[in-house]
Amino acid sequence: MTKEGRIKGNSLGASGFTLGIVSIISLGWFGVVLAVIGFAFCLIQQMKKPTKLAKAGIIINVIAFILSIVFIVYLAPLLTEWIQAQTAA
Repeated sequence: MTKEGRIKGNSLGASGFTLGIVSIISLGWFGVVLAVIGFAFCLIQQMKKPTKLAKAGIIINVIAFILSIVFIVYLAPLLTEWIQAQTAA
């Protein structure tokens, strides 16, 4: 197999893993979107040619999705309330 074939065969897993890391950093709605796209990339990679990076990407994207939902539901309203209290005082 040529080097180009190996790079092309692993690119979805690497892209999905990278999107998972970026989605953890960016939380919120943007993090949810990136986590879903990254999860899809890693899942496609696992179906075509399973790799460790794609498996790690699936795990990271699930964690990123959960963290983003927790941020949206619990932390964002608390942060908004705190900022409003600080500006009112």
